[in-house]
Amino acid sequence: MNGPRRNSATKTWIRQHPYLAVVLGYAIFLVVVTTVVSLTNGSLDVAEILFQALMYSLVYWLPAFFQSRTVRRTKERLDAHGQSKAYLRYPDARPGSLSGTWNQGIATPAEGSLRFQPAVYDNLEPSGRATDFVVQEVLPERRKVRRNERKYLWDVGYEVVTLLTDKGRVQLAASPETLDSLVELLASGPGTPS
Repeated sequence: MNGPRRNSATKTWIRQHPYLAVVLGYAIFLVVVTTVVSLTNGSLDVAEILFQALMYSLVYWLPAFFQSRTVRRTKERLDAHGQSKAYLRYPDARPGSLSGTWNQGIATPAEGSLRFQPAVYDNLEPSGRATDFVVQEVLPERRKVRRNERKYLWDVGYEVVTLLTDKGRVQLAASPETLDSLVELLASGPGTPS
């Protein structure tokens, strides 16, 4: 009984402090790697090994830092306009077309309608024409994206909901928090696309 509770508490703490969890995990990893390298090489110069590990860390972590900053700024920009990052696909399309491919973009919900603007890159630069959907029904089934259906869906932890629209059946994938707010607006009744 104590194991599952501790596991749940750990997951909750990691969700509340993601950056601190990464730093703590990396510090533990660095200590373990330094110990293993010094034992296998027979070298006792731990300071040199730690310095090299720190330099390699900077080479790998600086680009990740700048990318996460870009993603955070993009999210703030979208939130200010009531928009969200989402992925869309058409499961009933012919095989080989858009039936198995997720299209990244910006979802702008309204009461009973959704505008989807395809976008590229981490800053979600618009590309192509926006599509307006009148949502007739939001199916209650909600599931995580399976590993075998992740084609062009790079984000982890995303969930999928199926929408019945005026243009057919559409699957929408987004973070659980984003889906909560999108589904609430979309299920509020048929509307006209903005």
